[in-house]
Amino acid sequence: MNHQAEINACLRRNFPLLTLSWLLAVASLMSLILVINGTHSPSVISSSDILNSLKSGVVIPTMLHLLLVWGSTRLIWWLVTLLVCCLLVTVGLYTQRPPGLIYYLALFCPLVGLLVLNGRGYRRMYARFVEISKAPRAKRLPGEPVDVLRYPGMAAFLRRYVGRFCAAFFLAMASISLAVVQVEYAYFAQHLENMGYVLIVMLLGAAVCSIGAGLIANGFAWGVWCLVAVAATSLLMAIASLGAGINLLFSVSSVALPSVVLVLLNSHHHRQFCKRFAVVRRLRLRKAGR
Repeated sequence: MNHQAEINACLRRNFPLLTLSWLLAVASLMSLILVINGTHSPSVISSSDILNSLKSGVVIPTMLHLLLVWGSTRLIWWLVTLLVCCLLVTVGLYTQRPPGLIYYLALFCPLVGLLVLNGRGYRRMYARFVEISKAPRAKRLPGEPVDVLRYPGMAAFLRRYVGRFCAAFFLAMASISLAVVQVEYAYFAQHLENMGYVLIVMLLGAAVCSIGAGLIANGFAWGVWCLVAVAATSLLMAIASLGAGINLLFSVSSVALPSVVLVLLNSHHHRQFCKRFAVVRRLRLRKAGR
């Protein structure tokens, strides 16, 4: 088995663990930012604070997990350091009367994240990534085609179609975030205790999108309905709060993004993308004798 195939096999087995650790790291960082903002002025926590925490809390955990998968295995200690720092800062803010639900979320997520990183499954996955990264890579012979998963035309297929799939995935997560903030501003602007629920709904939407993307990548074409459900829910929420939105640009964006996602998911290219991965899965099972 070549280097890329070993990484793909390891990712297929451990995708739920990677998704869980990413979600916990994002939730820890976002909730900590909200706690810091609410500690100094609890009455100022608003939709803009949630958007700022979303932008700040997603980038670092995402980059750490991507680099970890690509072979920079030592970066797992950066992830551990991030969770420990979030936990220590949250504990240090206890005496300053932080918001209840958001504070306990900021305290709970890094604890669970550290337990996941220290679990047997994550240790086994980390050891496997270390083994793969240190193993010598087989050199490609002159004229030998470079095929992902060694299936004919797979590399060219990914170059053609993966851009649309990634666009639908990230736009679906962005649409649920905008829709939740829009609904919160329209109907619950005077209820600060609902901010924790806003954050939880965003994380649930990201989790459903990640599960759907993982199912599609593993050959289960029906995983696209997870993305469709997130996009349709976002569109309905945005339409329901259209009259009392933050501003015109935000309202238009909250309606346009899920509409674009639904168009992408229903396009011929995305259907071919899902069908091709289903074919690859059947070929893989046939080679394994199942």
